[in-house]
Amino acid sequence: MSRAQPKASSTDRYARRIALAIGKGRPPPFDDELDEYCSDFPDEIFAALAGVVRHMPPSGKDETLAIAYLFLLQRILEHVRYRSDRGYGDAAKLIADFQAQLAAQAEAGQISAPLLALVGGALAQSNIPASPELTAASMKNLSEHASAGPLPADAHVAVAGMLEACDDPFTLVTSLIETGHAMPAQMRGVLAGALAAVPQGRAAAVLFLLDTQPEVRRTVAQALVEVAGSLGPIDLRRLIAMRNWRPESERADVDAVIRTARSAGIDCAQWDRGGIESLFASAIDGTAAQGFLLISPAGQKKRLSSILTKYGIADAWSGEPETRRRIEATLTESGMSAPLLPVSKAYLDRAVAHHLALGTEKGEALPLGLLQVAETIGAAGWQPARIDVAETIAALLAELPKRMREPAQIACVLRASHELADLEVLAESWFEDDPQIAQAVEHRTSRARLADYLLQSVIARRREKWADIFLRTALWMREADAGSNLCWRELVIVAKAVANGRELSEIGLMRDIATRTIVHARRDSTWPFSRSVA
Repeated sequence: MSRAQPKASSTDRYARRIALAIGKGRPPPFDDELDEYCSDFPDEIFAALAGVVRHMPPSGKDETLAIAYLFLLQRILEHVRYRSDRGYGDAAKLIADFQAQLAAQAEAGQISAPLLALVGGALAQSNIPASPELTAASMKNLSEHASAGPLPADAHVAVAGMLEACDDPFTLVTSLIETGHAMPAQMRGVLAGALAAVPQGRAAAVLFLLDTQPEVRRTVAQALVEVAGSLGPIDLRRLIAMRNWRPESERADVDAVIRTARSAGIDCAQWDRGGIESLFASAIDGTAAQGFLLISPAGQKKRLSSILTKYGIADAWSGEPETRRRIEATLTESGMSAPLLPVSKAYLDRAVAHHLALGTEKGEALPLGLLQVAETIGAAGWQPARIDVAETIAALLAELPKRMREPAQIACVLRASHELADLEVLAESWFEDDPQIAQAVEHRTSRARLADYLLQSVIARRREKWADIFLRTALWMREADAGSNLCWRELVIVAKAVANGRELSEIGLMRDIATRTIVHARRDSTWPFSRSVA
């Protein structure tokens, strides 16, 4: 399916729209239209980068517009990374080409060290590792413009300035991790060690134990052991909270800091009570991602927090205190279109524990914001614990009326599962998308035969994924009030059938997923839809 080429002004138009919102103190308007643009025109990362460079002072004259281009750049990069994560080589090449161009511009002196740090932050927010050539260019750029860079030769001088400018350790460390994304991990480790060396910097140093790079985490753990006797009670509480959030191979490092602190007589601070006034969870999409939105009391104001799960904790943050009206306006202006349900704190705790387990098993670093969210709501007990699919399905099946568990009724539910009204919107994102699917679709024309083939081959090998999505969707629907009567019971039956090896062609919902997969793959066959217009 071909797409029209975007006009050269399209990226500029979106950037001006974002700048207008920022200028009025509102969040960037990331609605469905903008998301579709970012997804469909990935080459516009080059035009967005050019806009940042063109408008950012001192060479440019409009910092707000430059920041708007930076927001747009980050969003497009994130969409490209989504495709790269699914195994598409074209997306991986586009990311490599972008970083190569960025490195070349830095080498040529066309991008200053502070501006390069901002673009590196966009890569960090998009979960794209910095390439070796970008890291090398960043170091060269920084050494040639040391007076403008974020890290002078004397790290202790840099630390003093940073602590004076920002007294919130979460804000400081988040900023340092993002702006230092294109720097070698060794440099961030030096900076984290310098923070540990001064009493007022130790709270920030503790948070570096959740840095994205293992080398940084090891370096700061070693530095903290030396000064553990002077850590504060809140520092100790944070160490204990995040200890089991770390990969198992790294927990001994944290244990050493905790033991030394306790031997010095440091008491662990009590968790603030915190609380949640409103809690919503999105539906689980076809990539198994789910988002949570939390509104918590903060004195006379409220605080908005968010957690994103996707086979682990993908993102988490907690905003500044705002009025309830401002938070509601933020949610409205954000353009969120995913179905949301109010859910219980117990549901959130179970989901977080499950994804903590998935992330730590893979050796992943958790987002720093998760600790901040935990402190905001008083979630002292978040520890890794997988949801056992078989056990959970069995428990839910036991709640079903006896008639629904009869073989004839089960067969009826499976055949008609694609007609469940409650899934009409949810299932729009339920399809497969990766090179294996693209290759299978490319050489077959009959949709019915192709659906059968996919159900017997590629999709059949992914039973575990779809059983998990159906089960977690059932648990999510079960959170709704009884009057809603959502189809969680039918989804449990589908989840069991998929998990237990039932022929997928007999399950209407799975055939629907196969058909949607074909439609999406054929639409996506011309990606990217544009060439750079920068």
